[in-house]
Amino acid sequence: MPLLTLGKSITISGLVLAGLFGAAAPAAADQTRDRWVNIPDTATVAHGISCGGRIGGVTVATDSLPGLVYVRLNATFVGISATPGMLCSVSATLHWRNLETGAAGSWSADVSGGVIDFPAEPWTHLETGSGRVEVTLTTDRPHIPSDTEINVY
Repeated sequence: MPLLTLGKSITISGLVLAGLFGAAAPAAADQTRDRWVNIPDTATVAHGISCGGRIGGVTVATDSLPGLVYVRLNATFVGISATPGMLCSVSATLHWRNLETGAAGSWSADVSGGVIDFPAEPWTHLETGSGRVEVTLTTDRPHIPSDTEINVY
């Protein structure tokens, strides 16, 4: 086989194989995109004889579930609980408002914690709708609320 023909054959075979393998690979556009945003800490007094600390959290919005944002709160408290053997606790409320549609809502959970920061609640989801969403974290005890804004797919 002449060298020129051999070179063409190798080139054509390479292009065919590249086309086959390229078609089998998933496209980058098919990958899920997530937006993670930390909820700033809310300083708060907690239920107990002498309890106080902070509550924070994280949100994640994913393009595979538009209009939903997932939330998880965590807390760190120090002090003496009113009930022996129990951790300091507080009722936390996450207020949200979609700045583009005007939709609003809230979600509340009893949050407890100790000196070590750990997740205080399992993940939950909020049906905020797509757009920019303002989030405010408050408690049922004296506190300094925190605000943040998230972009929901």
